[in-house]
Amino acid sequence: MLFCNIAFANNFVFNDDSLLVEKSAVFIEQVSSELLDKTGVSLYVYMGEKLQDSSYVEFKNKLISKLKVPYVAIILIRDDKKIDIATSSDDILDKKKVYWEYMVPLIPQKDSELTNQALSAVVFNGYIESVDLIADKFNVTINHNIPKNEKGAKAVAQLILYLMLFSMLGIVAFMYFFRKKLKTK
Repeated sequence: MLFCNIAFANNFVFNDDSLLVEKSAVFIEQVSSELLDKTGVSLYVYMGEKLQDSSYVEFKNKLISKLKVPYVAIILIRDDKKIDIATSSDDILDKKKVYWEYMVPLIPQKDSELTNQALSAVVFNGYIESVDLIADKFNVTINHNIPKNEKGAKAVAQLILYLMLFSMLGIVAFMYFFRKKLKTK
């Protein structure tokens, strides 16, 4: 459904067809408000089932004309299979990184898997990364955002790599000494 009489000044979530899970919508409103206070950037999410009587370009232009500048808008139209990130300025965040690294991997392959929960996860993951990138650009901390814990993941990956390396070295050493012992007999 195409948005109509929405109060754009205070809302960061436009969920006309209730596609976005309610808990995610509440979280986005809270975090976007904090992000706006600390950076001056408005981060919006629009989720709808389909476009009514306009092309996507017309819809997008109408939507972004109502947004407070500077802005980032994550847009998902389910039936039209359209996901987009619009920004008022290209230097706010790396749209391609957010889209390809954080949203595309979560997009369901089959139409039957395009549930509200799955689509919410796609948008939510892109939203979280967008908040982090904007906060990093402005060198601020967003208290209500989901914290990144990359140190733990890196430490686990590093530990696994070391274990694999030492295991391989152990196997090579064992084979070397075992062969040497067989040759002496």
